[in-house]
Amino acid sequence: MTAIIKNIKPVFLAVLFVIVVVIWYAVFYFETRQNFLIHFFDIGQGDAIFIEVPNGNQILIDGGSSIRILDKLGGVMPFWDRSLDLIILTHPHADHLDGLLEVLKRYDADMIMETGVNHSLPEYEEWRKLLNEKEIRVITAKRGQRVRLAESAGLDVLMPFRNFSGESPKNIHESMIVAKLYYGSNTAFLTGDAEKSLEYQLLFYGGDLNSDILKVGHHGSKTSTSEEFLKAVSPELAIISVGRKNRYGHPNQEVIDRIIKAGAQVRRTDQNGDILIKW
Repeated sequence: MTAIIKNIKPVFLAVLFVIVVVIWYAVFYFETRQNFLIHFFDIGQGDAIFIEVPNGNQILIDGGSSIRILDKLGGVMPFWDRSLDLIILTHPHADHLDGLLEVLKRYDADMIMETGVNHSLPEYEEWRKLLNEKEIRVITAKRGQRVRLAESAGLDVLMPFRNFSGESPKNIHESMIVAKLYYGSNTAFLTGDAEKSLEYQLLFYGGDLNSDILKVGHHGSKTSTSEEFLKAVSPELAIISVGRKNRYGHPNQEVIDRIIKAGAQVRRTDQNGDILIKW
C-alpha cells in the first residue's frame, strides 16, 4: 500500500501541474481577446492574414503556399480550437491557395468566401473537391457585400466589381477580392495581389479608400501601389508580405520609395517576421 501511495504522488503532482498550466494558458488567451488582433504571418512568398475579434470570431484570409500556415495558426489559436468562422481565398494562385488546403483538412470552417472563377491549377481542383466533401457554405464575393464580424467591426468587399463565378479571366488578378477591414474608427485596406489597373478602377468608382493600414498589393511588386492609389489610401503603416530572397525581386525599391514618400512606415514579413496589429 505504501509503495502504491508513493507512486500516486508523482502522478498527482504531474496532473496538477498540467491543470495549472492549462488554466494559466486559458487566462492569458482570453485576456488577449480584449483586443482586435490582425496577424500578418511570415509565411514566405505569399499571403496569410489571421483576424481575431474580441467576441471570438476568427477569420483567415489566404494561406500561403505551404504547410507553414498550420504552425502559424497553432501559435495563435488554443490547442482545443479547431474551427474558423470564415476563410477568404482572394484568388486561386498557389502562394495564396495551397496552405488553405492543409487548413481545410485539419480545421472546420463555417463559411468560405471566394470568387468562383475557373482555373486550371490542380490545387484549385482539390480545393473545390474539399469544399464539396465538407459541405461548407460558399459565398461568391462581389462589391457591396459587408461581412459583419461584431457590432462595430466588419469587412467591406470593394472588389471584384461583378460576379466572376464560372468565368476564366486571362489574368486571374482581375477577379481579386479586395476588402476594407474596420473596427470602430480603425481601418485596414487589404489588397491581395491587386495590380495598378484594379487600383485605378477603385479610384474611378470612388468611395472612402482612406485607411490606417495598407496591405501592399502583390508583395511589393512594381505592378502595384501606384502614387495615385497611395494618395487616396493615405496609410500610416504599409505592410508587405514577402519571402526572403525571393526569385521575383520583391519588394521593388521604387514601390518602397513611393510608400515612404507618401508618409507611411514600412514593415516587411521577410525582415520583421510575423506582424501583429492590436486595436
